[in-house]
Amino acid sequence: MKNKILVWFGMVFVIGIVILLSSIKLGTIDMSMIMRFNGDIMDTNAYLIYLEQSITKFRFIGSILSLLGGLGVIKNIQS
Repeated sequence: MKNKILVWFGMVFVIGIVILLSSIKLGTIDMSMIMRFNGDIMDTNAYLIYLEQSITKFRFIGSILSLLGGLGVIKNIQS
């Protein structure tokens, strides 16, 4: 049972790191979906703001997942 929990937290950690490292690519993909939704027309300044927010969103998600997964791994290794 302890090994399953350790593996689960390890997977959450790895997924968080992958999201964190891929945040620029994921933000760009997210932004292309937003552009398609808006009919491929958007002001350059608005595009840059949306792109920055999309990248920030994925960095935040990746950070949270890697932090929670890492703390879970550390806690389960210590006990």
